[in-house]
Amino acid sequence: MAWTYRPWLIKYFWIIKERDKQVDMKTHTTELHLSVEDFATIFGVTVADIPQKCKDVISSTDFRYQFLSGWERDNVLLRVVKTLLSDTLKKSGPHRKEDWEKGWSENFSNFVTHGHDIEELIPKFVRKKEMVRFRGDYIMPADPDFETNFVKIIRYYLFSKYFAETAKVFEFGCGTGLNLIAVSELFPQKKLYGLDWSEASCQILNELSKKCHLNLTGVLFDMFSPDYEVEVDNNSAVFTIGAMEQLGNNFMPFAEFLLRKNPSLVINIEVNYESHDKDSLFEYVAAAYIEKRNYLRGFYEFLQEQEMQGRVTIMETRKTFGSLFHDGYSYTVWKPRNSV
Repeated sequence: MAWTYRPWLIKYFWIIKERDKQVDMKTHTTELHLSVEDFATIFGVTVADIPQKCKDVISSTDFRYQFLSGWERDNVLLRVVKTLLSDTLKKSGPHRKEDWEKGWSENFSNFVTHGHDIEELIPKFVRKKEMVRFRGDYIMPADPDFETNFVKIIRYYLFSKYFAETAKVFEFGCGTGLNLIAVSELFPQKKLYGLDWSEASCQILNELSKKCHLNLTGVLFDMFSPDYEVEVDNNSAVFTIGAMEQLGNNFMPFAEFLLRKNPSLVINIEVNYESHDKDSLFEYVAAAYIEKRNYLRGFYEFLQEQEMQGRVTIMETRKTFGSLFHDGYSYTVWKPRNSV
C-alpha cells in the first residue's frame, strides 16, 4: 500500500510552531540517562544477561537525553515532513554503487592519512548532534555521539550472545569494517569475512587485517546478484547492519542465497517496515521515509512466511531506536532449518 504525502501537513505544523512561540510554550522534560537496566528492558532480558563489555561501555558513556515537547517537537516533525515532500532524497538501488564506492574511498583515504585511526571509519552519513527516535518519540541526546554509542551496545550485546559458538563470522554489506572490529574485540581468534560490492571497502578491510592484525578478509560481493561460489558453511554466523536496507523490495536474491547456504544463524540489524503503525503520525513519517528512499520492505513478512513453511526459525525480533527519519536499528535473529 502506497503512502501519500499531504501538503496541508506543512501548514498545520507551521501553525502549531508559531502558536507555541507566541504563548511561550517551549518546555523541557526532566533529563534522563540510559542505564544498564534500561538496556536490559530494550533487549527484553534481565540485567544479569547484559554482557560485561556492554556494562563497561554504558558506565563510561554519556547516555543523557531529553524528550522534546511543545513547539520543539513540532518543529522536528515539520522538518521531517518537509523533507518527505522535497525532491532531495535519493532512492537506494543498484544505481547507487558509484556513490558507495566514492564514500568508502573517502573513509579509506582518511583512515590511512590519519595513521589508521579507527574513528575515521565512522561513515560520513552518521550525523552528530542530531535528534533521535526512541520509545515512540523524538529525543535530544546530550552527547553528539549518542547514536554511535547506542549502536556499540547493540553490537556487543548481540555478538556476545550469538557468536560465541561459531567458527566464522560473515558481514554482508560491511562498509568500513567497524562492525567486524567489534566482533574481533570480543572474539579475536575467529575468522572474519567482510563482503561488500565496493572495492574501497575491501581495501579498508585488508588494510585493517594488515595494520591492526585482525583475522579478517575482504571479499567483493554484490547482494543484488549473489555469488554462490562464496563459501558459507553451517558453522558460520552471518549478519548485516544497515546493508539490506539498500535492497528495497529486491531482497529475494540475497535472502535465497542465505537460505541455500544454511549458516548457523543470521542477525539483521535493519529497518523493519512492517513494524510501523500507519495510524500513528510518528510511525507514519518513518514508514513514509523508508518508502521514499526505497529502503528494505517486505523482508520481515517474508521471514514469517518462511517460518510457516518450516524453512526458518525466527529466534527474536526487537525495535531499539532510530535516527531522525527512521528506525534503522531494529533487529531480527533467525536461522535456516537444516531441511533447507
